[in-house]
Amino acid sequence: GGDTSKINPQVPVHLVIDHSVMVDEFGHPKAFEQNVEIEYYRNGERYDFLKWGSKSLANFKAVPPGTGICHQVNLEHIAQAVW
Repeated sequence: GGDTSKINPQVPVHLVIDHSVMVDEFGHPKAFEQNVEIEYYRNGERYDFLKWGSKSLANFKAVPPGTGICHQVNLEHIAQAVW
């Protein structure tokens, strides 16, 4: 590992992974949960990298798929009331 301060964004960055879940399962109560599981299996390496970035960089946060629609995530997770 190198010095992550060399690549840390100068301003806060939030990457919202919205609408990335494909529909493989449908029509039953566990469909959404299974689709998210399949998404993580298909793109596990990508999500591991984004998780590393969220933990290693002070100004970078990744909002994973399956956490709500983009507008809801912005209001509940990203928005700051006071700068």
